[in-house]
Amino acid sequence: MRAAVLVGLIATAFVAGPEKYARIAAAFDWRLSGLPSAGQRIDAWVDPPAYTGRAPIVLSKQMEAQKIAAPIGSTIIIRSSSGAVDYQAAGALTEAPIEPAKDKQTDGANGPAPAAAKAQNPGEKRLVLNGDASLTIASIGAFQFAAIADNPPVIALTDPPKANARGSLTLKYLITDDYGAINAEASFANPIAPGGKPGKRSLVDPPKAPLQLPPAGDEAGEAETTIDLSEHPWAGAKVEMTLIARDEGGNEGKSDPVTITLPQKPFTKPLARALVEQRRNLVLAPDDKGRVSTALDALMIEPDAFGVSAGVYLGLRVASERLAAASKDSDLVEVADYLWQMALRIENGDLSEAERDLRAAQQQLREALQRNAPPDEIKKLTENLREAMDKFLREFAEQQQKDMDRADQDADDKQSSGKAISQKQLQAMLDKMQDLARNGDNAEAQKMLDQMQNILENLKQARRRNADPKSRELSRAIDQLDQMSKQQQDLRDDTYQSGEAAKRQQRRQRNPLEDQDEQQGLGQPQDNGDNDQESEGDSQAGKAPPPGQSQAELQNRQNDLQRRLEELQKRLNKAGQGDTGLSEAQKAMRDAQKALGEGAHGNDPAVEAQGRAVDGLREGAQKLAQALRNQGEGEGEGQPGEGEGQGEGEGEGQQGQFGQNGTDPLGRPTGRERAFNPSAKYDPLGVPAAERAQRVLEELRRRLSEPSRPREETDYLERLLRRY
Repeated sequence: MRAAVLVGLIATAFVAGPEKYARIAAAFDWRLSGLPSAGQRIDAWVDPPAYTGRAPIVLSKQMEAQKIAAPIGSTIIIRSSSGAVDYQAAGALTEAPIEPAKDKQTDGANGPAPAAAKAQNPGEKRLVLNGDASLTIASIGAFQFAAIADNPPVIALTDPPKANARGSLTLKYLITDDYGAINAEASFANPIAPGGKPGKRSLVDPPKAPLQLPPAGDEAGEAETTIDLSEHPWAGAKVEMTLIARDEGGNEGKSDPVTITLPQKPFTKPLARALVEQRRNLVLAPDDKGRVSTALDALMIEPDAFGVSAGVYLGLRVASERLAAASKDSDLVEVADYLWQMALRIENGDLSEAERDLRAAQQQLREALQRNAPPDEIKKLTENLREAMDKFLREFAEQQQKDMDRADQDADDKQSSGKAISQKQLQAMLDKMQDLARNGDNAEAQKMLDQMQNILENLKQARRRNADPKSRELSRAIDQLDQMSKQQQDLRDDTYQSGEAAKRQQRRQRNPLEDQDEQQGLGQPQDNGDNDQESEGDSQAGKAPPPGQSQAELQNRQNDLQRRLEELQKRLNKAGQGDTGLSEAQKAMRDAQKALGEGAHGNDPAVEAQGRAVDGLREGAQKLAQALRNQGEGEGEGQPGEGEGQGEGEGEGQQGQFGQNGTDPLGRPTGRERAFNPSAKYDPLGVPAAERAQRVLEELRRRLSEPSRPREETDYLERLLRRY
């Protein structure tokens, strides 16, 4: 009998499996209701929040001795097959709120589900882990939980904010979070009102802009966003910018505030800029509207001083009267909007249909890039922009041809107009921009859109300048100075070659054996007879051209350059351009001509004077380019002090030799402004091949002009320069 009981106990333990000890312990535990009934199954597990990416944790008896680490906000689910769940909780554990069941049957089209559907399954309990806690579950065991805190995101700028040419703002930043942020934005506050004091209140809400996030799944990563708030009433004011990042757990992290000048839409016409400024003053200091009223009255006192037409004058009068009659904030907002619309009309003038379509297509694509629109929408808007741009360029070409016919421009102007960017290049920019957007690099796509818009704007500005006689004269003079600079440089090279050839001939006459050694050591071709025919930059090694004839030709070429420069100076003086900065170039040319006549020291004095002439021509061209930028109504200038210049260096009439601020005459980036791009037609560092070659030649010439260098080195440098 005792043996049968023993066999029965062993069989029962075998059937109970791993729960045998828990069931025996439960028989002596007065806290729980007892053992599960026959056929009853109880399961329990920890379900972390989905955004953490952690796997569920199944609770078992073997885990009683250890603390179970789980993210805060995890749900502990206890499910019983019999419908009764027996547990005891302590610490930061709360019952999960009952969620309405999703049922197709409702009491109306959009009415709530029936109350019976909201009841939780009686065989299931859900507990939310809000901190460290303990839980005892009948038939499973007692468990200790250590909650893993969800820290708020950290966001910080990695580079200073960069204002771009068209009024956009590029932000580079780093976002760090335990499980990755779900959204981020840039917020702005505390604008500086007129008078340099913080504004007490604003008529409009502060601007905000969404920020792109690092690649999905990254807990920490850098990102870049280009935002465009250039049309917001706060644009142009100093503000405090704060970056904000949020995670799915509801946490929020903020960067340290930085003070920046919010870039504004660039306006080239002074009156338009003045109206935009008064609009900003009215919005930021609505209680001091008298300041704006005084400014509007001042613009109407001397309309001719600001180029105010009759229509614009009437518009200013209407704005002033509406401002005086405004009695509430909504009235002031309407006046501010009216000032903005006036500024746009003054700036843009009477736009053609093609130009209006182009601007609308650009704005639609810009907005789509900022909100991270899907690729299909980006593709459609890009095609719309392509069609609008083709239409605009056709109209532009027709109008430009009419302008040239009316102005009867000479060959120099026609050659200058050929330096504009081609339609094929603009199409390539559009394709590249579409590829960037397709790959998710919306920040670079917006930069390329800004660059393309800047080029198109500068094309229009260039056409306006060509219609002005003084501007045409300045552009023509800059082109001629560019050509003269190149010709003076070529003459300097030829002068140096002639002098070196004369020195070699003198050495051969003194020591014929030395000449033979030189021919063999340098590997130069042997003299194959007399050749009296000269060419510029005589390249026959070891045989100098007839000294007298060579010097005479060089002197004649220098005299011709000097004569052309004097004629250009007279023409500029007649056009009212007094300070051209060409006096140094003229003096250097006279010195070079005198030195060539003397022919002393192997033409070294002439070479030195010709180098000064090249520098003087370039400096003069730079001054004329600056005068061209200042011509008219400030074309090509950006908003001062705000970093959003419009087409710096545009309109000089050359391919960027005299361009400034990192752009060529059409606003295309040059030098350090061009990003690293291995597939570009420039070198990967962003410097055009011609510019790099010119730098190398200048360095070789500089070294060759130093008399202290050994003969072997000068011979080597001369061989390098011979083909040039």
